[in-house]
Amino acid sequence: MHKKLTLAADSLTLSDYMISIERVNDNLNTIRDSTKLGFEVVRMGRKIVNISDDIKIIRQNIRDKRSALNMKNLYLYQSFASNLDEENDRLQTRVNRLYKKVYHGKKQLKTVLSDSVFRVLYADTLLRNTFDDKLLRLERKWTRTDSVTKANIDSLNILKVKLSDNSLNLSNMLNMMDNRIDRAGSRLLGHEVNNMWQEVRKDLLATDSTKKAVNILISEHNAIGYYFSQTSGERVLVFILGILLFTWLFLKRKLLKKHKKQKDLFGFLRLQYLNSHPVFSILILLLCLMPFFDAYAPTSYIAIEFIFLLGVASVIFAKNAKPSFLFYWVGLVILFVVCTITYIMIEPTLVARLWMLILHVSIIAFSFGLYRQLNKEMAYYKWIRAAVFTGMILAGLGVFCNLFGRFSLSGIVGLSAIFAVTQALVLPVFIDTCVEIILMQLQSRRLNKGVNKPFDDSSVIKRTKGPLLIVAAILWLIMLTSNLNIYHDISNYVVEFLTVTRTIGSISFKLISLLLFFAIIWVAHLLQRLISFLFGETGTETEDTAAVSKGQHSRLLITRLLVLIGGYLLAIAASGLPIDKLTFLLGALGVGIGMGLQNVVNNFVSGIILIFDGSLQIGDQIEVNNQAGKVKEIGLRASTLTTSDGADVIIPNGDILSHNIVNWTFNNDQKRVIIEFSLSGKELDVNVINEVINETIKQVPNVVAQRKAVILFHKVTHQTSSLSVRFWTTINSADQVKSEVIQKLSTAFSEKNIGFE
Repeated sequence: MHKKLTLAADSLTLSDYMISIERVNDNLNTIRDSTKLGFEVVRMGRKIVNISDDIKIIRQNIRDKRSALNMKNLYLYQSFASNLDEENDRLQTRVNRLYKKVYHGKKQLKTVLSDSVFRVLYADTLLRNTFDDKLLRLERKWTRTDSVTKANIDSLNILKVKLSDNSLNLSNMLNMMDNRIDRAGSRLLGHEVNNMWQEVRKDLLATDSTKKAVNILISEHNAIGYYFSQTSGERVLVFILGILLFTWLFLKRKLLKKHKKQKDLFGFLRLQYLNSHPVFSILILLLCLMPFFDAYAPTSYIAIEFIFLLGVASVIFAKNAKPSFLFYWVGLVILFVVCTITYIMIEPTLVARLWMLILHVSIIAFSFGLYRQLNKEMAYYKWIRAAVFTGMILAGLGVFCNLFGRFSLSGIVGLSAIFAVTQALVLPVFIDTCVEIILMQLQSRRLNKGVNKPFDDSSVIKRTKGPLLIVAAILWLIMLTSNLNIYHDISNYVVEFLTVTRTIGSISFKLISLLLFFAIIWVAHLLQRLISFLFGETGTETEDTAAVSKGQHSRLLITRLLVLIGGYLLAIAASGLPIDKLTFLLGALGVGIGMGLQNVVNNFVSGIILIFDGSLQIGDQIEVNNQAGKVKEIGLRASTLTTSDGADVIIPNGDILSHNIVNWTFNNDQKRVIIEFSLSGKELDVNVINEVINETIKQVPNVVAQRKAVILFHKVTHQTSSLSVRFWTTINSADQVKSEVIQKLSTAFSEKNIGFE
């Protein structure tokens, strides 16, 4: 080795040593950059500390010493603990990845100075003195990099220890919660206390009710505080929606005032809640959406939200509802408040069980009274009837469970009963408020366009109420299953059922992907309908033919097309269909087009060309393929023309592009009218004839005054004249104007003793 180094030293030059020093320096820079941690580790350290703090809070809050079961809070803390465990696992993966990178840099640091040329440089004293400054800087850089690398490894080791500790604590906590939930399930269905007619066990007698009540209040307060701190970010969407709705309400305040004052003009809108309590209606809309975010919320937190919701609804019902309905509504609201407090605070003593029995019987009585008030003519009759009937069944089940010793189960089903009835009575206000907002926006846009005539709102209501009813049903089911403490199991089962990979032949898929595919397409079609309403289009009228209106029609059509295309593309992406399978489907589609779908594709492409080309717009008066009429709709497959006889002619888009199109309103809505007639008299003066014609035409409405009438004489004799008159009017009033001109000319020439034919 010594001989090899000597030979190498003899053959090396100063430039070789310089290159070796630069190479070592570059390697040190690379190692330093690769082992640098930065603020990412600081953020991860904070997250790890937050997880540790959350674990301590959950451990303190689950120490519930109540005799009655509170499974809602158990599911709440189990959900949060599962989320913390998943986040802790993600942090462990990131820390391990960083640790491997830093440790690899440390190993490279040990071998960075093993370069053979560099070793020759260090072995020769004369050469080392020549590059003394550069070598000294390299040594300092190596030392600094080594110390930083060691410090980073120590920091990551500390994080790994904390993560392991969190993982262990979370695993033990989740295991304990699973055991508690299993025991709680068997306890709920088992014989928890003695039957109502049996002697109460001494261990269940209230010894220190005040201390227990304080402990329960502290436990609920801790649960609410922790829940709100962990889920405040999830309400950002509702907060933004609230800002948008109240801003919209502020901008439409003048129109709402006008609606109140001019009921004969705007009565066709049939606004009920926005007209009487606009602010409270928006609040009900927002509060009704909260179950989407509060399925795991503590019972006390949901009760506070619902008490506020019922209070706002009571103000609205006090003005709009019938006295008989209002009586039962107030009774149910009072029962809701009392049942909620009872469920949270009560212990299974004999007096408490008798009190709960009275409450459940009262729920049945008021629900039955409300059930008798229902009639088939009232709105949402089937919906309210089913909900009230469900509430009576649950309340009856609560009475049965209470009598036979299932105290906790009795409280759960009784609370679910009053929730089911009251929420079902408020959700129609949510649906009607959404519909009224759409109708109000539709009317506002129409007024901005200068259209002040009523419209048929039945089509708008029909298209919007269906999706809103689905949303309301989902909200009601979420709250019902959450109060019955079965939402967790049902949601897990549904998620597992939808996310299991299934295989048919060589194709693997998940039901969630198919569900997302069809759901996104359905939402895209729904949105493109709602966009029409928001732009002031009902989809049933074509009374506007002004250039501005036609431009709005075209922009709306393009927007709807973009929404549909974006929805289909998003649906394909959400379906998770592999690219190779998609290529196969496109190939099969190409074969289908070649064999028999040419006309379908031709019409589709022609529809897109018509939309973006601008040669044809909604409201234009056209003639194409021996058909004349006004363009009512431009679809993706066919377009609709409304003839003067009132018939709707559906023409494929491909046929429109393949024929010459006569567009009477492409640049303007003017049309030339020609009237041919003959005059007879003893002495016909040309000047008199011209004056009569010009003065008569000027008096007729809708004649374009900017374009002078043209009078042409075809044959002139001493007592007869054959001539024609050409003037301009609008396309929609051409026939009527022609008729009026003929009548007035006949009258004017008769006054001059001139025959008109």
